[in-house]
Amino acid sequence: MGRMSWFLLLLGVLTAYCIYTPLPENIEEPMLTNTPLKALAHLATFLGLGRYFDFFTLMMIFPEVPPTSDKNVIVTDTKFNNTPVRVYVPRRKSDTLRRSVFYIHGGGWSLGSAAFISYDLLSRRTADRLDAVVVSTNYRLAPKYHFPVQFEDVYDAIKWFLRKNILEEYGVDPGRIAVSGDSVCGEKK
Repeated sequence: MGRMSWFLLLLGVLTAYCIYTPLPENIEEPMLTNTPLKALAHLATFLGLGRYFDFFTLMMIFPEVPPTSDKNVIVTDTKFNNTPVRVYVPRRKSDTLRRSVFYIHGGGWSLGSAAFISYDLLSRRTADRLDAVVVSTNYRLAPKYHFPVQFEDVYDAIKWFLRKNILEEYGVDPGRIAVSGDSVCGEKK
């Protein structure tokens, strides 16, 4: 058999394994679901079918989810000063202004999206458990856009969110806003 046949066979076996192996109910870290994608990217690189980054970028479109509200959180996609954001607002009524978390997804400024299932679940849980408005921002990705465009996108979205009329629209207390992120975006705040 050729390399491609072995690759397709192994890909089929790994896919079947990932699909038919149930995850335990008590998993708190949804990032574990991305591990098979990373393994496939490494395998494709090892077999000489392309570069890791190209395969990983291609596979990154699959774990995205649409903005779907549930019984606890209203989820909407919008733009803050032309920067796409996903906003999570708790459904329960609040007698006071809510706190807020402005979340910046990781990915080294070159990968990722606020629509990834892991970031969506994290933002959804944060909004529900903290009774907070969560704004999860996107930014233009490298290598198509060079740094500092990504930083400027995030900065513009934060400035837009901190406007008095926007804070009032979402019912956010201006003294109770946190900025959070992971990977490179967690250290740039």
